[in-house]
Amino acid sequence: MRVSKLFALLGPGIVWAATSIGVSHIVQATRAGADFGFALLGFILLAHVTKYPFFLFGPKYAALTGNSLLDGYKNIGQWAFYLFLLLTFITMFFIQSGVTIVTAALAMNLFGDVLSLSQWAALILTIVCAVLIIGHYRALSTLLKWMMFLLAVLSVIAWFAAVHRLGFTPSGKAPVISLTSAASIAFIVALIGWMPTSIEISVWHSIWTTLRIDKPGHEAAKNAATDFNIGYCVSFILAVIFLWLGALLMFGQGQGFAQSAADFAGQLVGLYSLALGDWSWLLMAIVTFLALFSTTFAVSDGFPRVWKRARRLISRQNNAIADAKANKTYLITLIILAVGSWWIIRFFTADIKALLDFVTTVSFVSAPLYAWLNYKVITGADVPDDQKPRGWFKLYTLLCLLMLTLFSLFFLGWRFL
Repeated sequence: MRVSKLFALLGPGIVWAATSIGVSHIVQATRAGADFGFALLGFILLAHVTKYPFFLFGPKYAALTGNSLLDGYKNIGQWAFYLFLLLTFITMFFIQSGVTIVTAALAMNLFGDVLSLSQWAALILTIVCAVLIIGHYRALSTLLKWMMFLLAVLSVIAWFAAVHRLGFTPSGKAPVISLTSAASIAFIVALIGWMPTSIEISVWHSIWTTLRIDKPGHEAAKNAATDFNIGYCVSFILAVIFLWLGALLMFGQGQGFAQSAADFAGQLVGLYSLALGDWSWLLMAIVTFLALFSTTFAVSDGFPRVWKRARRLISRQNNAIADAKANKTYLITLIILAVGSWWIIRFFTADIKALLDFVTTVSFVSAPLYAWLNYKVITGADVPDDQKPRGWFKLYTLLCLLMLTLFSLFFLGWRFL
């Protein structure tokens, strides 16, 4: 496939990648490398492997049927449809505020403290809302495609620079670490929870896919899978790069990340310049800001699109009036989400880790539910038999579902029993 054709094919998969390559990579993966060296690399691989089929089912189902996973949940039963909406409502303000507060902190670090953290957050959310209202999905897809390309290139440059100057492994004396301590288990849960991102994002991906395809079918499903696989590979590679950078620059150095968002951002970018030279400060300031800014864009669009589609499914109408009401729902949700998230940010600026660990842990615990729902949808009657999981892939999918369930049960038992 020619490069130009491949680049034109990219769309929802890159938007999905923008959603994942943010907090989970810049914050959690870098923290993993800084605190544990390469010890948690296997968990990053495990998270990508076990979640892969359930993320894939989103764009595949949408491309095959022309419907989103939310439609599929409603076909399973009203309970599945409304349970998803309930969980979405409970978490959406915390997730949006979690990614926005980091973006605001990185903006303050890059552009200066001419504004307070909450003011930067307000400005970022205003810009995001304006772009989404004026440009809709097409503007989002085009913008994120180039942002992801620039992010990937700059991240690889930073990795090469770090390895060239510091070697492949940390030079400091490795501290004694325990993966079975309470703090370690809690962090591993938070790491896996959003690595590469939470499974419910597959619903957003399916909605984005329906906006892209013209004719549902096997060919559309093949293209959607290719688009997704490219985004998924980019996600994994960048997760490894940021863990590697965290390990090279901080592991065994006797320092950890600060609690506040502003201090965290300055420390994150500052450690690169200390280790690689002053020239790298601007590079890494741009890289980290781009990663979180793109995530804020994708998340800001994802939640309102869920409620927009839910409004259409609840109304059961397909006419101009229904379209107008659905568009109004998107606009209202977008504004409410931005305002509510900004309000939360004002009360969590002092402890960014607590906020991020909370939302990632919720994603970890709920992962088996979303995975099972996605499996039920892809094996439903509206999916052709030759496109359903079969043979070794079906066995692999069920094994992944079992592992996610055991992970969740282990954590709940460890945490509450």
